[in-house]
Amino acid sequence: MTRDVEIRAFQPGDAEGVLANWNRVFPTADGRIQVRSMDHWRWKFLANPLQRQDIEVAVHPDAGIVGSYPTIALPVWMDGATKVCGHVVDLVVDPAHRRAGDRPGLFVQLGLSHYARFGGTEPGRHEFHYGWPVPAWRMGQRYLHYENVRDWDFLFREAGPDGIPVRSAPAGLVVREVARFGAEVDALFERMKPQLPMAIVRDSAYLNWRYADAVDARYRLYECRSAADGSLRGICVYTVCDFLFPHTAFLVDWLLPEADGDATVAMVAAVEQQANRDGARALATLFPQLDPRFLRFQRMGFLVYGTSYFVVMARHSTRETTWYRENWYHTAGDSDLV
Repeated sequence: MTRDVEIRAFQPGDAEGVLANWNRVFPTADGRIQVRSMDHWRWKFLANPLQRQDIEVAVHPDAGIVGSYPTIALPVWMDGATKVCGHVVDLVVDPAHRRAGDRPGLFVQLGLSHYARFGGTEPGRHEFHYGWPVPAWRMGQRYLHYENVRDWDFLFREAGPDGIPVRSAPAGLVVREVARFGAEVDALFERMKPQLPMAIVRDSAYLNWRYADAVDARYRLYECRSAADGSLRGICVYTVCDFLFPHTAFLVDWLLPEADGDATVAMVAAVEQQANRDGARALATLFPQLDPRFLRFQRMGFLVYGTSYFVVMARHSTRETTWYRENWYHTAGDSDLV
């Protein structure tokens, strides 16, 4: 209990209060923050791959839930093993109760309590928490050990009067849209593990939850296969949204061995065509700056667009921040912004 406000773990029956508090604080859709539906909340926090509700809540005796520090617990491949991390999303504190509890206030107390309950190096605990808290950056840096891991520099091709120039796809490859990913994607991720020292586990369970089953967003899932034998070479995910600029197409996720140049060209050609069909103003994507794909896509005609967004983390493992910066493979789909 912190001066009239109790901070505790999420309990069954709290979902309605957590969602109601969110919609009180963010009551209108402004193109960046959307009013949440219960279907969206259930998808995000009940149906995620680990089906854990790692959420800290603040409860007022009269007002009910007035703050929440939610994370999506996700499997992450690192140090040669599958561990757990926490993606911080939908964090909210009612302004009327922001100063409740010990200084510097409820936001920090929720975060510290969350870390104590869910963070750590023991099996099943979050090795680290990550997110994009640009408005809360200074407060989080000072009190919650937020560290800047990486700036978000997007790669993009802008549409001209005739749309985005579409490259020719190599012969012998077929790129097709699918409704869901299957077991072959699990095998693809297993083959790619040696190339990915650290990455959210991109198996079919994660990818289908994140994209095929998503609520309030539409994604197109693509597979690239060899025409000769039908073998899976790679997959990618595409969407159109108003992030960064209105009606922008995004190559939002990507799983393909970096050395497979032909499949790279084939999948990029497919999404360029789709972007033109959608009338998109630009096609954008994102890779870590140290990943070879970041340079490869520039050689394919993509320009670099720096943004004010950056990935932050609170780490609970013994790894230094520079290790995460150098080894973490992530795409725009690792966030909930695209």
